[in-house]
Amino acid sequence: METVIAYLVGVFFIIAAGWILAITVGWNLPYDVLEQALFWLKIHPWEDVVLSACLLVLGILPFLRPRSQRHEQTFLTSSQLGEVRMTGDAMQDIIRRSAQILPGVQNVQPNLRQREDGLEVLVYVQLKPEFIIPDTAEKLQGKVKEDVEHYTGIKVAEVKVLVRSLEAARQSRVR
Repeated sequence: METVIAYLVGVFFIIAAGWILAITVGWNLPYDVLEQALFWLKIHPWEDVVLSACLLVLGILPFLRPRSQRHEQTFLTSSQLGEVRMTGDAMQDIIRRSAQILPGVQNVQPNLRQREDGLEVLVYVQLKPEFIIPDTAEKLQGKVKEDVEHYTGIKVAEVKVLVRSLEAARQSRVR
């Protein structure tokens, strides 16, 4: 609902700006339409009341609803004493440490998504060019899954690896 109101306000301001610009450059049609609209409002008081009420409600509506706060993504695990929540940043730190221990893995950028059957981990990595990609990716998947489950107690449903680049490692070796 808030998004619709925001678009309507935006469209209103765009139309108002175009209207003023048209009058400024000497086009009389917008001025004549405005004059006719004001005259119509003058002779139709009940319609004015309804129109004013609608505009008032649209103007007040954004202030009545509390603004939604950005909620940090958290992941839930439980212990004998209660629940434990971990932030996405903490989970990403665990994944980065797990991945960077492996030889050949550089520049790790994890992304997390909670699914019904467990956590889905997408790991964007840069690999050194001398390492075999399928072998390194498989080791990375196993290490990330093992460490996340071990350190957090959260089941990992799937670990996806996207190898983004090999170039930066080659450039540093050429020097």
